[in-house]
Amino acid sequence: MAEKKRYGMLEMDDAQRKNLEKALAKKPLHHVNPEIKEMVLAQRKGMPRIIDIHTHPYTKIGWRSLGKFRVHLEKYLYKRTDITPEQITDMAPTDDEWVAPFKELGVAVMPCGWDAETTMAPGDPLYRGNTNDDIAAMRDKYPDTVITGWGSVDPWKNWKALEEVIRCYKDLKLIGIKFQQVGQAFHVNNKQFYPLWDLCQELGMPIQLHSGFTGLASGAPGGWGTKIKYTMQLIPDIDDISADFPNLKIIMLHCSDGRDEDAVLLCRHKGNIYRELSGIQPDYIPEAAPHTFYELNRRQRDKYMFGSEFNLFPLDGILWRHMQLPYREGILEGMFWKNTINILGEEMERVGINLKEWRVNLTEV
Repeated sequence: MAEKKRYGMLEMDDAQRKNLEKALAKKPLHHVNPEIKEMVLAQRKGMPRIIDIHTHPYTKIGWRSLGKFRVHLEKYLYKRTDITPEQITDMAPTDDEWVAPFKELGVAVMPCGWDAETTMAPGDPLYRGNTNDDIAAMRDKYPDTVITGWGSVDPWKNWKALEEVIRCYKDLKLIGIKFQQVGQAFHVNNKQFYPLWDLCQELGMPIQLHSGFTGLASGAPGGWGTKIKYTMQLIPDIDDISADFPNLKIIMLHCSDGRDEDAVLLCRHKGNIYRELSGIQPDYIPEAAPHTFYELNRRQRDKYMFGSEFNLFPLDGILWRHMQLPYREGILEGMFWKNTINILGEEMERVGINLKEWRVNLTEV
């Protein structure tokens, strides 16, 4: 019998681990490996559901929110060099198939909208935004799993963007607003966009901002015109707005690859800045962002929330790999749900989420 080894909180022998890695690479992203599912659920027995604050519904229609960039991502992420838009549609999940992994793995999810019409739609017939109505409709269709969502507004639409924020708050009852500065081509500390931050602060709507390197158009000639300067300048960009809008909750997305040290310094200095770590395989985080991994295990442990970036990444694989990392005791469960309740609990209740499932377990972590 092969000897089992300890990987974080999981025990596996080498052959089993290698076979599961191969199985993850071969299966559709929205399918769940039964062996990994069993491991994940066994480790979390008796705990409340994980809360995923950052995913995108790249369904048969939703994938087009990335337009031509989604076709390129197939090459960048999965080495599918000759894929067509029609093939992406065929492989993409339906709404029911997209939601299924969250149900199977015990995850409550908050998907994100996408609106970059000004910068991405011209000249790209594939582009179709993931509208805020799409996100609200998904929540209404699957209320037990899709507990709320993040709206998205195109900052270049000026007063229309402000109106859309108000509609997300008042009519759609979404929890906050998500931005992707490379795709939307803007610096957040440009005073032209300060009315957006002022409004979100006034309404109590948190914002998600991309940070560090982006996979959008990575490897394409000239990045197809996209510029990573919009997400690499955490200081002064995010530093400025976090100081100028101290009551605005800002969630920096991803591990801030390339700006790791700046990210942890910002998170330490600004009480209104929080983080999540999607967009990268978890086992890369300790090397790609060593300061981040060090701090989330220590003095910034209460500032990190969980995001999966599903379905660009397999949900079961992301959870399984997180469980293999050498987190200190309580860190992973804190990131999986406790920190989210403590950071966003008020906003979650505002949009009608019953927090009883998580509240009664807070003292157990």
